[in-house]
Amino acid sequence: MVRFLKITAALGAFFMLAQPSWAAAQRVVRVVPRAVIVRPYYGWGPGWGWYNPWWGPAYVVPQANTGEVKLVTRMKEAQVYVDGGYAGLAGKLKHFDLSPGNHNIELRDTAGQKLFQQQIQVIRDKTTEIRVD
Repeated sequence: MVRFLKITAALGAFFMLAQPSWAAAQRVVRVVPRAVIVRPYYGWGPGWGWYNPWWGPAYVVPQANTGEVKLVTRMKEAQVYVDGGYAGLAGKLKHFDLSPGNHNIELRDTAGQKLFQQQIQVIRDKTTEIRVD
């Protein structure tokens, strides 16, 4: 039993300290919408009538504060860098979300040579398309 606990603790520490390769890109944002509970109130509800707190809490899903980047290229083995941080391979990263603002997108080959570089502006709730020939 003690041996099992030691092995479990060692594996847990390893997985907590191990940093995956995609974590180097600091500005890549993965959005998971979470429900927000609104405090109950008496009065008219959100567009449908009287609200009573005994019916339960009202749930609101917040809007994502990101914009989408669509990468269109035939170079599937190229490495994608966002603001200097590695984000993934171009073949797997066809659509990804970024925080609004200006970002530097680079494509590099396996040797690290720069194939493409562009500064883009990401707008909230909009798709920015990048075409690389």
